[in-house]
Amino acid sequence: MNIRTSTIIAGVIFTSMSAPSWAETNLQTPANVEILATTAVRLNKAQHQVMLPAGQQQLLVRFDSPENPHSTGQTMGFVHSAPVLLRFKLDDQATVTVKIPRLDTPQEIERFAKQPYFKLYNDDGSQLAVEQKAIVMTGSPLFTDYNKLLNESVGETVVPVTALKNKQEPYAVSTTVTQIDTTHLTAQQTDQLLQQLYQQANKEQRKKFIRWALEL
Repeated sequence: MNIRTSTIIAGVIFTSMSAPSWAETNLQTPANVEILATTAVRLNKAQHQVMLPAGQQQLLVRFDSPENPHSTGQTMGFVHSAPVLLRFKLDDQATVTVKIPRLDTPQEIERFAKQPYFKLYNDDGSQLAVEQKAIVMTGSPLFTDYNKLLNESVGETVVPVTALKNKQEPYAVSTTVTQIDTTHLTAQQTDQLLQQLYQQANKEQRKKFIRWALEL
C-alpha cells in the first residue's frame, strides 16, 4: 500500500468518526394522545408519531378521548384537554413513547382532561426528564393553527399544569362566533362538518344543540 492510498483511507476513517450523527428518534403516543405541533417538524395535522432529530424538543400535545372509553359508537362524544407544551432533550434513542395513566371510566376521563400529565420513556425503559405546561387558548380547537400557537407559546409565560388544581378551566372559551361559509359544500361535506363540530362540543353545548334541533 503506497502513501497516497494510506492517506485516503485514513481520511475516510477520520471523516466517518468525526461526522455528526443524523439518527432520528421515533416519538410515539397512544391513541388518546395527539401530537399537535413541534418546533423541529411542521405537522399538517395531528399525529400519533413523528420522527424527531436529536437535541432540545418543544411539542404541543393534547389528550383526546371518547367520553366513554369502552364505547364503540360512531357518534360518541369526545373529551379534549388543553394543549400541553412539552420540553425535553432527545439523545441517541431509537424510540421514545408517551404514556398516560390507565383510564377506565368517564369520570376518570373528565378528571384527566382537566389536569393532563404525560410521561416519556426511552426505548430502554428509562423515564425521560420532561417539563410540561398547559397552554391557555381561546377559540375553537377545531379551527386553531397549532403550529402558530406553538410558535407564540415558546419562550412566553404559560400556565403550569399544576396550576390547574385551582379549578381553573383548561382553556378560556372565546365568545367570538366563527362564521363558516357552507354554500359551496356538498351535503356529505356539510354532514361531516356538523359531526365534527358536535364532537368538539361539551355536554352542555350538545344538549342545547339537540334541544334546538328538536325545536324544544
